[in-house]
Amino acid sequence: MTSKVAVGERAPLTGEAGLGMYPFDDLRPAYDALWSAVHGRAPWLPGRLTWHDDVHTSWTSPDLVVGYTCGWPLVTRLADVVQVVGTFEFDVPGAEGPSYRSVLIAREAAPPASFIGAVAAVNASDSLSGWVSLIAAVHGPGGRWTGPVTWTGAHVESVRAVQSGEAAIASIDAVTWHHVQRFAPELTDGLVVVGAGPLVPCLPVVAGPRVPAEAIDELADAFALAVSDPALAPVAADLRVRSFVRRTLADYLPLRQLAPGS
Repeated sequence: MTSKVAVGERAPLTGEAGLGMYPFDDLRPAYDALWSAVHGRAPWLPGRLTWHDDVHTSWTSPDLVVGYTCGWPLVTRLADVVQVVGTFEFDVPGAEGPSYRSVLIAREAAPPASFIGAVAAVNASDSLSGWVSLIAAVHGPGGRWTGPVTWTGAHVESVRAVQSGEAAIASIDAVTWHHVQRFAPELTDGLVVVGAGPLVPCLPVVAGPRVPAEAIDELADAFALAVSDPALAPVAADLRVRSFVRRTLADYLPLRQLAPGS
């Protein structure tokens, strides 16, 4: 990948940059340090990350410069709104290169199909890992959930709902599950992994429409070089990031084949 504009010659963009899809307070300093390194390689970007209580609203904000979203909203309602930059490769169980599988958790070990008709804890109906992957793992692609659903608003709250007995099963983003085990291990007491979702691309880093199309490769390079910088190795290790990989919308469109039935 090569940049068509020399560093320092591209006009600065004001607006928002957010990487808040894994909103653990313990990770914020590492994400801020990563962004500082990205900004150093692409100084036309906003100088600091913006941290939202609800990242969903940022995806369609006219102020969006760089964001972090979920694969399902990308292919269902954001495909014509944002530009895909790439994705991180993670060093966590369930990750395979720039893809990963969600983690199905319950209080008792049993095959995923045995949870048909059970209460599911789900973070959101537009979640690839929490909803679409859950249905695909239990019912198969194109299936529909036949049991009750407890809508939790966040993966961590889904973990809590299963542990408390409010729900029988949940599908958790593999990176989130890893960090829950690190930062809130008490929430995993009594829980077991009972299966995995389909292999899907990791969460996409995207750019807003004001970012010139010819700058997307430059932005991807900035992320890749920052992550691979030996000086940033402790930050990458804290985030469990191996590398950054350039991806396009075409890499995510096959996700539509997992669409749940009505």
